[in-house]
Amino acid sequence: MILLFFFILVSFKYLIQEKNKMTNEKKSFFNERTEAGIRALSSKRAFTARGLVERISDLSPSEAVEIRVMITPGQFYRNTSNSAQASRKCYKHGDLIALTQPKTQGQAYGCSDIPLQIRDRDFSALEGMREDEINFVGYSFRPVQGNDKRKRVVPFVWIPEALRLFAYSETMTEPIKITPYADAARVKFEGADVICNVPSREKGKARYNIKLKHVPVEGSTERRAVAWSLSNDSGNKGPEHSLYNIKYNYEDDIEGSEVFTFYPHDIAAYVAVIKHFNEKHNLTPIEMSPLALPSKRTADFYTKLCNNVLIYDPSSGEKDHLRKLHIDEKSILLARSIGVYGHDETMFWNPERDGMFKDYKWQVE
Repeated sequence: MILLFFFILVSFKYLIQEKNKMTNEKKSFFNERTEAGIRALSSKRAFTARGLVERISDLSPSEAVEIRVMITPGQFYRNTSNSAQASRKCYKHGDLIALTQPKTQGQAYGCSDIPLQIRDRDFSALEGMREDEINFVGYSFRPVQGNDKRKRVVPFVWIPEALRLFAYSETMTEPIKITPYADAARVKFEGADVICNVPSREKGKARYNIKLKHVPVEGSTERRAVAWSLSNDSGNKGPEHSLYNIKYNYEDDIEGSEVFTFYPHDIAAYVAVIKHFNEKHNLTPIEMSPLALPSKRTADFYTKLCNNVLIYDPSSGEKDHLRKLHIDEKSILLARSIGVYGHDETMFWNPERDGMFKDYKWQVE
């Protein structure tokens, strides 16, 4: 009887594991080279962080780089047993570029700089830093009005990943459906609510209904304050990764722990909102976007981070101790690319230079 119960338990566990594997399997559009696939490329080693961005940028599709220097800052390895734990700490607690934005509604109303100009100014500061000293995982901004005072965090890694999801929706399936609620009188002061039906990157999963709040769609002066409140209010109906993104600050931190983090589905939804309103000759969502839109250069660089780079990791279970990059490492390398090439070449979309997002090259050759 005990053996029968044990057999049933093991079988049930196996079925659950197999179901999870099937559920988490990505659609072919999002396939990346495996570690074995990258090992098969013509590979060279990089023993220093200086010049690493250019080495990665210059890779051909048949070439790879093995990074032999640590990307995650050493401080995050304290009290951890492996790189995965250090990377999770870095992703949640790593350095952010705090935008030098208006602090109050009054200041926002009096500020003539749009968010793009503020990001340009703040991101350009990276150009004066040594490449190996740039360890930012993203940037942050804060609302200047309303009751939701949570800091907004935009990890660099999710900016190109969101554009990959948007490109998928434009080329491989039905486009992201936009349902704006923008007719109320308060929209001018508080922004619109927009329901966005966004596809999943995983096979067999239904689309997500993303509810973007405080979307700037009208007003001249008022929109300057609305933009900083942008968030997703989808509750527990959004992607699981956002539901379980729980962050507690360190004990001696002055700042509270609760933040709102933008994930690929949120950013892709906002890009679809930009497209929707552009088609109606309303440029407010793109002019007041607090979310950076990446260049083709950044999309190409990100694709290489996902498909042409391995990093040496003594805690890796692989025989050669090589693994693919973690999320925080990709974010830091994207930040370093801003420092090397500048804001306009990386985190600024120029349609004449870059073309349409859907035409960016996302898939492995």
